Amino acid sequence: MSINSEIKNKGNILIVDDMLENLQLLSDALLQIGYTVRSVTSGRMALKTVKVKRPDVILLDVKMPEMDGYQVCRTLKGDANFRQIPVIFISALDDVFDKVTAFESGAIDYITKPFHIEEVLARLENQLTIQRQQRLLEQENIKRREAEEVLYQSRALLASVLNSSLDGIAAMQAVRNTQTAEIEDFRCLVVNPVIARAFKHSREEMIGKLGLRKIANHVNPELFNHFVNIVETGQTLEQDFYYELGNFCWFHFVAVKLGDGFSITIRDITARKQAEFELQLQAENLELTLRELKRTQAKLIQSEKMSSIGNLVAGVAHEINNPLNFIHANLIPAREYFQNLLDLLNLYQQHFPNPPTKLKAEIEAINLDFLQEDLLKLLNSMRIGTDRIRGIVQSLRNFSRHDEAQLKRVDIHQGIDSTLMLLQNRLKATAEHPAIIVTKDYAELPRIQCYSGQLNQVFMNILENAIDSIYSKCMGGQGEIKIQTLFVSKNQISIKISDNGLGISEKSQPQLFDPFFTTKPVGKGTGLGLFVSHQIVVDRHGGNLYCNSKLGKGAEFVIEIPIAKEIFSKDA
Repeated sequence: MSINSEIKNKGNILIVDDMLENLQLLSDALLQIGYTVRSVTSGRMALKTVKVKRPDVILLDVKMPEMDGYQVCRTLKGDANFRQIPVIFISALDDVFDKVTAFESGAIDYITKPFHIEEVLARLENQLTIQRQQRLLEQENIKRREAEEVLYQSRALLASVLNSSLDGIAAMQAVRNTQTAEIEDFRCLVVNPVIARAFKHSREEMIGKLGLRKIANHVNPELFNHFVNIVETGQTLEQDFYYELGNFCWFHFVAVKLGDGFSITIRDITARKQAEFELQLQAENLELTLRELKRTQAKLIQSEKMSSIGNLVAGVAHEINNPLNFIHANLIPAREYFQNLLDLLNLYQQHFPNPPTKLKAEIEAINLDFLQEDLLKLLNSMRIGTDRIRGIVQSLRNFSRHDEAQLKRVDIHQGIDSTLMLLQNRLKATAEHPAIIVTKDYAELPRIQCYSGQLNQVFMNILENAIDSIYSKCMGGQGEIKIQTLFVSKNQISIKISDNGLGISEKSQPQLFDPFFTTKPVGKGTGLGLFVSHQIVVDRHGGNLYCNSKLGKGAEFVIEIPIAKEIFSKDA
């Protein structure tokens, strides 16, 4: 080995020798290749130097004054702080006894003089390497012990968590086909007491066993494939599932990939699910109660409204009817009286063709000839006017049917016509749009046993909605309403009222007959008309009311009612 060769690991060397030539030779050689060297000539100085700065290796001579090398070595090995320092003896003594004594004193090597510097360097480097490896080994042992302690603590903590957890915890290992590498089942690696008790087994009986595929298929045929997907893709799976297991039925689990398997945490959520179901049931009951309250409120509002309107209409009709009948009845004798006076006036004109000047002037002033001709026409016009008023009064009475609160057979067409007469003002032309054309196609129908006043209200609500819809769409265009009655069967008739107005969207149609729902702008509708109409037709008459419509294509409302009271319930 060359003296100039470099070694990677340098060290701190202490040389102890009473021969200065040896000290000089060794020091120069070691310093040249990068070692740190300290040299002393006695054993006592060596012991003091070691205490000041600990060397990595001591090169120690045997024969020295006052204190020989064996004593120095035994002293060092007797001190716990320095016994690990390697000691190599370098001595001219070549006897076996001397070498044995050296090794018994605690030396690790023995070099005889005269020495070769290459041999000294080789043995020195070997001891330093051994020392470094021992230190590394000690460090590794320390780390291993620390890791074992951490592992022990982790296992203790894991065992504590598993044993004290209220949730079921398990770890599963994939069992793969040896040829295709596909997952065939899972083996249980870890299971805590909660799951063991649930399946009525001990942990020892479950650990290492297969059978997850069978359990998963019993819960959900797709669940096993989901577990396989966790292992193959690393995706987490979290869901609720229903499984009858003792007193527990509902569970929630979270499964995550763990090596070539997965860990799963299962929690009993039966109580939570029951609470959710109870809350849902309460919410549904509250919704039903609220809906009934709305329906009752709507009924009360409409009932009060219709009662007030009925009383008002009946009162007005009654008050108008009495003076109207008086006027209408007296028009006939009044015409006769005026006719008699005119005949008498003609006789006077025949017998006194030349009246006095003053009378002649008055005749010309009142235009007597025109007065005689126009007076009868005026009386005829008054008769037509009273007939018209009587028709309106009769329509009001037919519409309100205030005196007909019970079932009665009526002409349904008369009710429709009465409603149309009351809506004439809205059907007439205005500055914004022309008159709305009403086309009637009446079939020959028997008299219908019904609550006629309420059905008239249905006709009024539907026709008013049709007019509003036409106003919203047409705005100057021609509006049209078609009314058709059909004899459906021996027990049922149908009334169809259609318009060419705005129409109703599909989204709004399911809510058309809900209380307080309206498609009209705020302030234009109460949302009660169709709701009350549906109540009258369906609940009061045992019929059906539905709508056919497309947005922008108008709407058709169909009223189907039975003919006789036996067909529907009288329950209000």
